[in-house]
Parts: sequence; C-alpha cells; structure tokens
Amino acid sequence: MLTHTHQTPRRTLLGQTFWEVLPAHYEKIKQRWIKIATLQDEAKSDLLSSDRAGAVNSLKAELGMMEKDIEEYRNIVRGIDITDVAEMYVVAGQARQRALQVAKEDFEDVEGSLKMVEDRMKEVKAELVYGFERQD
Repeated sequence: MLTHTHQTPRRTLLGQTFWEVLPAHYEKIKQRWIKIATLQDEAKSDLLSSDRAGAVNSLKAELGMMEKDIEEYRNIVRGIDITDVAEMYVVAGQARQRALQVAKEDFEDVEGSLKMVEDRMKEVKAELVYGFERQD
C-alpha cells in the first residue's frame, strides 16, 4: 500500500515554533523557576529540620528538571534557521543586512538569558551545598 506523505512547509513549522512551542517551553521554565524560588525560601526558613530537608530534596529535583528544560529550549532555538528569522524582519521592512544582524542579536539575547538562568541556578546549588545542609 502506497501512502503519500506531505512535508509540513518550513513557514508553518516556524510559525508553530514561535507561537506555540517556544512560549510553552518558556512558561514551563518560568513556572519551574517560581517553584525553585519557593523551595529555596522554604529550605532557608522552615522551622523543622525535616521540613527543610524535604524542601532541599525537592529543590535538588527541580534544579535537575530545570537543567533539562533549559537544554530543550536551547535545542529548539538552535533548530531555527537564522535566515528564516531574518526574513521576517525583511517582510517587516528591514533591509536584508540589518535584518540578519537583528536576528543574530535576537539569538544571542536568548542564549544570554539562558546563561543568566544557569548562573543563578549555580548560585542556588552553591547555597544547597554550603548553606542549607549545614543547618541540619
């Protein structure tokens, strides 16, 4: 039996990536960060050592999941062709060379934001090792 498959046009994939996939992953990262902040506060301030220990364990798990979330987001962004992004700027009226420059800056900004979150995660991990666990 022959089946005919049709490729999804790049434009459709790009639209889905920008309007559905990336926002969903961003929201997941945002919600996880809120959870990490809450657990970090609990690990510092809970009165009972058993509650602090539980918060520390949950915090470690959330940090591990956040690393995976960031890597997934990074891989999605890396899968986007920069020239496709630049073409959107051209359609919006930018000169081709300027559009490519702006698209490159956008990609650099995303990577910079991800690195900033990763750096903050390193700080939280350091607090786990040198701060929270000594309170028990």
